[in-house]
Order: sequence, then C-alpha cells, then structure tokens
Amino acid sequence: MPSVPFSVTLLTFITIFIFLGLGERVLDNMRLTDATAILILLLMIGGHFLPTLSVSPTLRVNLGGLIPIGVVFYLLFTTSRVEQKRAVFISILTALMIFLSDKLLPIQPGVLDPVFSGGIFAGILSNLLSRSRRSAFIAGLLGVILVDLANVVQLWFAKIAQPITLGGGGLFSSMVISAFLAVIIAEIIGEVREKMHLGGDQHEE
Repeated sequence: MPSVPFSVTLLTFITIFIFLGLGERVLDNMRLTDATAILILLLMIGGHFLPTLSVSPTLRVNLGGLIPIGVVFYLLFTTSRVEQKRAVFISILTALMIFLSDKLLPIQPGVLDPVFSGGIFAGILSNLLSRSRRSAFIAGLLGVILVDLANVVQLWFAKIAQPITLGGGGLFSSMVISAFLAVIIAEIIGEVREKMHLGGDQHEE
C-alpha cells in the first residue's frame, strides 16, 4: 500500500481545521475567506496526484508543481501594488538565503534542513519587512520555486547531462512545508510582538 506524502497529509489536516472554523485569525491576517482558503488547499492536494510530462529526453515537468505557482499568482494579483512589490522582494531574498545556506553551510542533518529553511527565512523576513502573513506565504512558496529554477539554470550552464524534473514530488513537498511554516513563524512573531507591545502599554499606565 503506497504511503501518503507528508505534504498531502499536512494539507488535508489544515483543510479540515479551516472547514471546522479553526484558524480564523490566521485567515483574517492573510485576507482570505474560508471558501477561498479551502479551494486553494484542495487544488494543492489534487496537484500532488497530477502526472509528470516529458518535454525532452533530459527535461520533465510535473503538472502538480504548476498549482502552487498558480496560487502565488492569485495571491499576488489579489493584493495591493505595495504588497505585491514587498512580497516579490521578500521572495527573492528568501531564495537567495536558501541558495547561499545550501551552498555555504556543511551538508549535515540538523544544521539547516533545506526543507525547512525556506519557511524560516520567509517567516522572519516577512516580519522584518512587511509583517504580512500573505507575504510570508507567498515568499515561502515562491522562494523555493526560484531556488529550483536557479539550480536548473546552474546545471544547464555547467552542461551537466542530468535529467531535470521541474516541480517534482520533493519540490512540491518543500513548497507546501515552506509556505505554511513561514505563516506559522510570522504568526508567532506577530503574537509575541503584540503581547510585548500590550505589556509595555500596561506598564506605562
């Protein structure tokens, strides 16, 4: 019996939580309705089961990987111009930090796992530069996508004859984990910052 990927399990649980009315505060901070959030999650779950098409002998495209890209465009085009620019800027910074940490840090488990680094960087950067949960989610997704594209370009310029799969299963899981981890980190930092601010106001009184 084939095992269900962790990313699909995660998306399923989050969909159930939202359907039950949980996570309202997070959705409000992301400026998403329950129905929109559930639709996005269901599309991402379905995307995992889409096939991979061969474009050339060395290049394949996983159709499921196109779903998160579509989600990114939707979230970008349904927000303000200012947040669009900030989200893209944070995404580029996130991708740069993932790329550099992957190249410069020792290849050892536990130092900074690439599966989680995107979410960590996106969550922290979004708090520093915008305090937007939507930007955190976008950067978590888009940052991982940009790194994958950078690796593809690097292999192409190096003329390494290695089969490349755009949006493969590993990338899909990394995007899902990264996006939701970024929102969790942004939410935690936001809550701590808010409580510290309220505590400071009470002291002044």
